[in-house]
Amino acid sequence: MENCKVKIKVPTTGVFDFPSLILGGKGKYVDKTDLLYQLANDADQQLFISRPRRFGKSLMLSTLKAMFECRRELFKGLAIDNLPWEWDKPFPVVSFTMSSAAGSTYEKFTSNLRSLVKGLAVEHGVPFDSDETTEKNFEDFLKAVAAKSDRKEVVVLIDEYDEPVAKFLDDLETLKKVRSILHDFYEKLKINSGSIRFLMMTGVTKLTKLSIFSGLNHLTDLSMSARFATLLGYTSAELDGALRENIEVFAQKNGMCFAAAKRMLLSWYDGYRFAPQSEAKVCNPVSLGNALKSGELKNYWESTGQASMIVNRIKAADEIPADLNGLVVSQTQLDVCDAETMPIEALLYQGGYLTIKRVRASGRIELGIPNEEISTSLSEGYVATLLRSGMSDWNEELADAQDDLIEKGVETLLKKNLKAAFAAVPHEWHIGDEREAKRYFLLFMKLIGADISGERQSARGRADAVLQDKTGTYVFEFKYGKTAQEALEQAKTKEYGNPWLDSSLPVFYVGVNYDPEKRGIDDPLVEKV
Repeated sequence: MENCKVKIKVPTTGVFDFPSLILGGKGKYVDKTDLLYQLANDADQQLFISRPRRFGKSLMLSTLKAMFECRRELFKGLAIDNLPWEWDKPFPVVSFTMSSAAGSTYEKFTSNLRSLVKGLAVEHGVPFDSDETTEKNFEDFLKAVAAKSDRKEVVVLIDEYDEPVAKFLDDLETLKKVRSILHDFYEKLKINSGSIRFLMMTGVTKLTKLSIFSGLNHLTDLSMSARFATLLGYTSAELDGALRENIEVFAQKNGMCFAAAKRMLLSWYDGYRFAPQSEAKVCNPVSLGNALKSGELKNYWESTGQASMIVNRIKAADEIPADLNGLVVSQTQLDVCDAETMPIEALLYQGGYLTIKRVRASGRIELGIPNEEISTSLSEGYVATLLRSGMSDWNEELADAQDDLIEKGVETLLKKNLKAAFAAVPHEWHIGDEREAKRYFLLFMKLIGADISGERQSARGRADAVLQDKTGTYVFEFKYGKTAQEALEQAKTKEYGNPWLDSSLPVFYVGVNYDPEKRGIDDPLVEKV
């Protein structure tokens, strides 16, 4: 194709400053200004949105900054250029990231926060009183910037609002002191809301039960808004439109047609659904951009770092992971978290490791892994963090299990690889019951690509798990502190395998027992039905 010989701009993967992106010509901007225009002109002007890392939050704030500064030359050809925006009346814009205030100690945090406010004062040419508290200086700063403006109003854009808290999730005493300071700091935004034309705060998590947010209860939360579900990330329609030429180049590099290339890209990077009332899904924009730039389908998520909030909470939890596909939660569980008791499921959803798969008639939400990239990330990042083992060691163990499943079959997998997986459980963990042992087994099997599901119903009860491959259907029964033989006998007596007997493939019962004294599983017993 001729266009492969022409240098085509790809979506930005590392430039998050809107003016630099437009003027520097270093990347393609996928136009979201129609949605930003709606945000800026809605009745609600004090807003918050959470999205996973690497989803374009910083670029969105930079674009809003340029809009309110009325830099029309940057928006030529974009949707907002044809909308009734007041290009001749700029606002003063206060824009900063709270990652600048984060610190490894309480003292470092308070020092960094003070430096941040002092820097803002210098930038906007207003006084900073060294004898006053940081919070009082921030309030005086907001008033002074608004007063200097012809409009007598200011626009405030805050990125990574939750980053200072992330450092102390395993140190609750320090966390309480940090969030007390942040409460008083952010409360100044509410006190001065009358002089704030527009406020947007972003972050990864939604710590709405923290005292931080009791001082910001006037914010409108857009995180699950159906109307703005596609504000961040790329839709399938945008792949067909603005990104079509990039996908055509990707397709040629990989010897496939456009449709096939798009399907593969979607399977790897799409699947994020943020609104229960909308089925709209989006791709991770940075990962997709990296794939289009390199021409390779691979995991870019872990290579671009991890959200410290997620990793620190996982480390503090000391929990054995659950089966991550098919989790059912209420919207309230996803919407409200506090730092001390934050559910792993909600945190993984907010962090982008899980997404909304389906909303039941009852309103309860089924979560699942969004795509191939995150499935890989779970084994390379999340599980490795939980196991406190080297990532390379864990990956090697998973790779061996995948090979054995394909080449040697399920019995070798069970007797060799599964025992090794349980042997990797950290000594400080205590697998306290059958449920915990079963959860660990299900996650391991899913991460190696096995077609397995838990709790399958038959006429006489529930099989603990069912695994299907080209050799047959394997129906599992688990026991804890008993014997594999007892597990096998229960499966046979209850005839858990009956729903699959009409299949052309054979059906096998598998008895598995976890021995808490040996801290491992006995040799599983397998018997054909």
